[in-house]
Amino acid sequence: MGRSSQSKAKENRAQIVQTASRLFRESGVEGVSVAQIMAANNMTVGGFYKHFDSKDALIAEACSMAFDHALDAWEDVYNRADAAAQDRAASLVRQYLRNSSAKRRCPLLAFASGVSTGEVSQSGAEAYETGAKRLLDKFLDEPAGDRDDSTQSKAVDSEALVIFAAMIGARLLAQSVGKSPWIEAMEAAINLAATRHRKPG
Repeated sequence: MGRSSQSKAKENRAQIVQTASRLFRESGVEGVSVAQIMAANNMTVGGFYKHFDSKDALIAEACSMAFDHALDAWEDVYNRADAAAQDRAASLVRQYLRNSSAKRRCPLLAFASGVSTGEVSQSGAEAYETGAKRLLDKFLDEPAGDRDDSTQSKAVDSEALVIFAAMIGARLLAQSVGKSPWIEAMEAAINLAATRHRKPG
């Protein structure tokens, strides 16, 4: 294969992963076929197997890419919070709960069903677990000057874990049942907890 052909093959492969990652976030891994992914790229199903051994292999890469994009988006939120001298976690919670677009569905939610039902292979499940832990670590991230090993800091981390779990759960409920008044009340409570959680008691 010539250099130009190799370059084109690499470009096509990256395009397939990008499209799959987007479609999986919109519809879940169960709701998107290889044929749909290839059609979205104006490619044939037969061409898929020149790049991937199976749909499972694609899911693992697409899942990793989705978490990469989410991490980039969270980093953008942190950068804006830093520039405005605002709390990072509180800013992220507000942004996360505000975003209800299916096209930008959180990979924690988009891939969860496939992982829990076994629709996703072991490699995909591992990519999901790695991505989920990376998002949690990003949520807990603090500027270096704010880190310490005191008991108070550890207590704040425990509270942050609860807020992280509540944030994800509220987003799942909002996507499932819509913005009902009780959902909005739940989101308001989580936003308030996120705003208060690093303030001295």
